[in-house]
Amino acid sequence: MSRILSDWKGYVYNIAFFLNGLLVFLLCFESRFTVPQWMQSVGRMHPLVLHFPLVVLILYSLWVLIVRKPDSPAWNEELADSLLVIGTVTAAVAAFSGFVLSHEEGYESGTLLWHKWLGIAISVAAVAWYGLRKSLSPWTIGAKAVAGAFLVLLFVGGHLGGNLTHGEDFLISPLGPSEETAPQVAFEEANVYEHLVKPVIEQKCLSCHNEEKSKGGLQMQTQALLAKGGKGGVLWDTTKADLGLLISRLHLPLEDKKHMPPRGKVQLTEDEVVLLAAWVKGGSRFDQLVSSLPPQNPIYSYAQNVLGGDRTEEQYTFSAASADEVKKLNTNYRLIKPLSAGSPALFVNFYNRASFKSQDIEGLLPLKEQIVSMDLSKMPVKDEDIKTLAQFPELRRLILNFTDITGANLAELKKLAHLRELSLSGTGITMAHVKPLDGFPALKRVYLWSTGIGPIELETLKKGRKIAFETGFRSDTLVMALNPPVIVTEKQLLGKNEAITLKHQIAGTVIRYTLDGSDPDSTQSPIYEKPIAITGNTNLKAKAFRSGWYGSTMVSKQFFKEGYHIDSAQLITPVDQRYKAKGAASLFDGKVGDTERVSGTWLGYVENDFQSYLFFKKPVRASLVTLSTLQNHGSYIFAPTRIEVWGGTDPKALKLLKVITPGIPTAYIPGGEILAYEAGFEPQALSCIKVVAKPLAKIPDWHQGKGNKGWLFVDEIMVN
Repeated sequence: MSRILSDWKGYVYNIAFFLNGLLVFLLCFESRFTVPQWMQSVGRMHPLVLHFPLVVLILYSLWVLIVRKPDSPAWNEELADSLLVIGTVTAAVAAFSGFVLSHEEGYESGTLLWHKWLGIAISVAAVAWYGLRKSLSPWTIGAKAVAGAFLVLLFVGGHLGGNLTHGEDFLISPLGPSEETAPQVAFEEANVYEHLVKPVIEQKCLSCHNEEKSKGGLQMQTQALLAKGGKGGVLWDTTKADLGLLISRLHLPLEDKKHMPPRGKVQLTEDEVVLLAAWVKGGSRFDQLVSSLPPQNPIYSYAQNVLGGDRTEEQYTFSAASADEVKKLNTNYRLIKPLSAGSPALFVNFYNRASFKSQDIEGLLPLKEQIVSMDLSKMPVKDEDIKTLAQFPELRRLILNFTDITGANLAELKKLAHLRELSLSGTGITMAHVKPLDGFPALKRVYLWSTGIGPIELETLKKGRKIAFETGFRSDTLVMALNPPVIVTEKQLLGKNEAITLKHQIAGTVIRYTLDGSDPDSTQSPIYEKPIAITGNTNLKAKAFRSGWYGSTMVSKQFFKEGYHIDSAQLITPVDQRYKAKGAASLFDGKVGDTERVSGTWLGYVENDFQSYLFFKKPVRASLVTLSTLQNHGSYIFAPTRIEVWGGTDPKALKLLKVITPGIPTAYIPGGEILAYEAGFEPQALSCIKVVAKPLAKIPDWHQGKGNKGWLFVDEIMVN
């Protein structure tokens, strides 16, 4: 045993020598080398092990540099040899794991090449240094030259590695943009994308999404690459409640692994998040000038802070709200911010239609004396909500674009003595509701794009009015696309007498729909004329058509027919604590989850199968069990690979009723989608049902998460 202990350095050195030999061999045949599945974990150990050899070898090099003469009391040869051999073997482990990691996707730059070769050079040099240490006494010039060169290699290699993982400006980015990089442009000439959006992307996003490192297949250094998106799809989609990938990931909790930028990197400020969201909501235009925006627009306010300008802001007589009150009322889907730095005036932006409730407006009443601008675009705002909005006396600007209002209570807004700008584009407003707006005390501008008001009526509005009515660009030659129809029915689980209601804001528009999963067309699909009754689980798809317009994009929604009341449920296998919703109660609470995995309605499984009992106090004659699941490949959420339905009188007397094997997907599907699986069987009386669903054991090679386990998200179960 003592012999082994005394020779441990030799064993460790031999391991380091072997690893370096293997590394050099693999380098010679790198073009033929493919990382096997089991070795990917070795590569991903690289960030865990690389820091140790850096520290140890730096300490040893500095120690050599400070030793000045033989027999110096500052030098302990035994301890120094131990330090060097430990640094040598850990450097070899770090170099080998880094070599394996370099073969993963997302690293495609010259920086990676230099970092890889420097890492290998450090490992080989460390082995050579240990082997020649007896010939390089620390007090000699040769040893000090080697130590100095080693420090250079370590610092340069470490710096390049930092550039790969954190970006070139990682060290100085917490200090904010330098004076040299501040936009030098006149306010009147400033471009929204070039001078406001692009600098934010360069400072907070580009380090992980560039030509050298394209995480998720996404690069962001040019307009074309931004518009293209990455493996997860396009970055923005104004037809979605959350505005698409870019904005939704900014709003995720910091601890969520999909939050961007990742935890540990410099985060966007709230002002920058507002800027990007407002830019996307406004059409993500690359040619828009700041000066074309109204002063109440969040982009305009941001530009005043960043670019300056000689504009004189309105002076407000009211006092500022409590900072604690503002912080308390801010949520992930309702953002409240000062109109500009130091201003007591506040503006409010709402996000995520699925999460919106009328109470979200009422909840802002404690700030009614400070809110001057409110953007409710695409929220399901109803006519009755107008009365609540009329209780905000300081409102100057109100945006109700593509909401569900018809104009019935619009006269209530006459109470707002300061209201100067009202945006009603894409709503069901009619000429009868618009005419009284002339009597509003301060109203100066009204936006009426894509409404049910006809062209002749719109031209009439523009004549002899004190209000400027903006009706949008019209041309005899340019054909515009309709906005999609609105699925009014929010519930997805429908009772016996409930039906699906659709509508469109533009009069004369024809809505065509399908219930069989096919896409609706302009000639053969049924025309929507009255609420649609369903007899079973249904995937509704709808499009809008009108003469002289292009057809709209399609909207779709999964609806379920309410079945027998489930008295209780029990989860047999444990749910992942990150996605536990309301536990077993989530399976029969009457609420079907939306396509957001963080909505709090989904039960998430990755390590275990989903298994649950459903209990009925009195036997029910059942013939169909429907399982609602979520699919979102971008979030590693996949359809189940096998579903089993068991039934009987009690948990100990169950028989297999149905097996469904959906299969493994063969290609990436962008976005989120609710998938319903129907398990039919012979009608029979059941008091207990057991449902089993198995998650994907191994993500296919076409996905960026290949080899990992897939998530299974389960929600409502219906028994009919």
